[in-house]
Amino acid sequence: MTLPFYDATKQLQDAYLMFPAFERAYQQMVSNLKLFRATGVSQNLLVMGESGTGKTTLSRLFTEQYPKTVLPERDVIPVLQINVPAAATIAGTVESVLAQLGDPQPERGTVSVKTARAVRIARGCGVEMLMFDEAQHIQDRGRVNSQYFVGDWLKSFTDALGLPVTLLGLPRTESLLQVNEQLRRRFTHRLSLSTHSNCESPGEDNSADLFKSLGSALPVPIDRYPYEWPELGTRLHFATDGRISYVKQLLVSAYQRSLTIDSKRIGLEELEYAFTETIWPDGSGALNPFSPKFVFRRLDRIGEPFQVGEVHSSRAIRRGS
Repeated sequence: MTLPFYDATKQLQDAYLMFPAFERAYQQMVSNLKLFRATGVSQNLLVMGESGTGKTTLSRLFTEQYPKTVLPERDVIPVLQINVPAAATIAGTVESVLAQLGDPQPERGTVSVKTARAVRIARGCGVEMLMFDEAQHIQDRGRVNSQYFVGDWLKSFTDALGLPVTLLGLPRTESLLQVNEQLRRRFTHRLSLSTHSNCESPGEDNSADLFKSLGSALPVPIDRYPYEWPELGTRLHFATDGRISYVKQLLVSAYQRSLTIDSKRIGLEELEYAFTETIWPDGSGALNPFSPKFVFRRLDRIGEPFQVGEVHSSRAIRRGS
């Protein structure tokens, strides 16, 4: 591959798009922070989305909008972003908080001592919003009692600070709120990070606009022939499940294919090839959204790339339609 290919790929990977659901979540977070700054009132938000729908991008962009400032006497951290550790325990979660606050020994002390220290440092750093990414790790803790204890600690910690909180996680994160009633009352505002916003028909979603916007980062045009954009948008949705990460992977692979065959555009043949290369090797013919034989259904059955409840690897086993 050439240097222009790597440059274009990097530009595409760095690109993002404020599609409606993403924009809605971002603006709600901004609104919650502005409300707190103006009135001291804390409103919480739960943002849910499958893997690859942009949760990490959302948290990164928001944190970059309100960056940490290093002063001679202290660090100022307007938005404290915490990645909840896998199989989260109370100790592990509070240690993650302390680490992000710059505590040199986050593991020191009992849970209560660590928690009190985290509250003190957060206040000293001027934290105005807490953002917990990978929040499903709390729900994944296992037994209901364990989930409840970690959730109860989270409630107590955020209450002590009195700050707006944003939880970002997989859809199953919502189950955590069903376990802990007090936590549930604090997160009545919930948004789904989906490009299709539960439309009846995938052709009505924003997949085509997302594809065109991201595709503009590449030096070759996208050729929709022989379809109009609404139909290509439908096919794109079936191919990526509306997930930004898959759209980017598809474009990179299709662009690489166009260079390999010395094509001056990305067409249906390149997209059909890219789907089997990057998303599902067994997706051919009736199970490839860019094939004329495609059956126009969601690829979410057992062994297919968007199997309900999990995202399969590219080694998924083909299942007939």
